[in-house]
Amino acid sequence: MSQPYQQQPGPGGAPNQQPYGAPGQQPYGAPGQQPYSAPGQQPYGQQPPPPPPPSTGNVGLAVAVGIVAMLVGAAIFAGIMRATAEDNGEYTLYAYPAAAAGILVGLAFGKLGGRNPALPFVAAVLGILGAIMGQFLGYALMINHWTDGHIGVVSAFTDEFDALREGFKEDFDAIVAVMYAIGGAAGFGITKRLGSS
Repeated sequence: MSQPYQQQPGPGGAPNQQPYGAPGQQPYGAPGQQPYSAPGQQPYGQQPPPPPPPSTGNVGLAVAVGIVAMLVGAAIFAGIMRATAEDNGEYTLYAYPAAAAGILVGLAFGKLGGRNPALPFVAAVLGILGAIMGQFLGYALMINHWTDGHIGVVSAFTDEFDALREGFKEDFDAIVAVMYAIGGAAGFGITKRLGSS
């Protein structure tokens, strides 16, 4: 009869090799052994982990600078209203200066705020508010001009606010609504484009 498998002696009477799993042999992957891979590569063909996402910007700083930009845009719009006003009380509302607030807010939010998904919507609101504020400030500047300085700009807001509100109501129509939409769209679009780049 045959005997169970045993290591056959090699030349000189010593066995050629030990069977797999014999005592004293380390299994594959045991501590101290390196997995099969080239130096600097992940073992077993795995992909390296993705890099951490880039810094998303400073939202607080973006909002603070955006509010200042809204006020600057409102002042630009008001200044253009005042500069184009006639001495007889005639004036023209222009759409592009109304978008100044939205453009400036969008630049501030896009450059400083990063990829925050809420910032384009906040920029749209601030762009519209900036256009409205600019229009009210423009009325105050025109009242100051038409009264030869007897009613100051601050007094127009405190003492003559009813006149400002009436002027706003008279001027508000579909074209003015489109002006505000342009300011909001400018803020939204610029923030979205610059924030994603």
